[in-house]
Amino acid sequence: MPSTVSKVLVVLAAVGTLAVYGGSVVLSTTGDRQDTFDTAPVRDRASAACTALRLEVDAQQPLPDGAAQDLRLARLTEQDALVSRLVADLRGLGPAVLAADPPAEQWLADWEQLAAARRAYAGTGARGTFTVPVEDGLPITDRMDRVGVPACVVPTGLTIGL
Repeated sequence: MPSTVSKVLVVLAAVGTLAVYGGSVVLSTTGDRQDTFDTAPVRDRASAACTALRLEVDAQQPLPDGAAQDLRLARLTEQDALVSRLVADLRGLGPAVLAADPPAEQWLADWEQLAAARRAYAGTGARGTFTVPVEDGLPITDRMDRVGVPACVVPTGLTIGL
């Protein structure tokens, strides 16, 4: 017949196993994901800023085919100001808040890279298809869209030719 000490050890081992299993389930479902915003300040501010950006970009009338270069550059400048406002709004949270949510800095850098690529595209007088910058074989917009904030899917108006 097992001793009381043996019974206690078996119960403690069972409780410990359940605790480790339960903890691993919680961590795997709620832990920090490296590609999504996990903190409320970043997630909430991004959602509001992205919503404002999307509303303004979507409200713009498409430029006519063959639009003059000055109209195209004016549109680019207007959209760049919207992107700059989004970036500044998020950076306004401060470095410590952004650092607490690892994808935030990369996401902001991607917005800046997208804006720079658009300026380079427009500056050449290019027409037709704009090519979104690619990193690791994927357009940066794929990574930008994965932050877990539905409002932050990059508006199509920022990824098509001007």
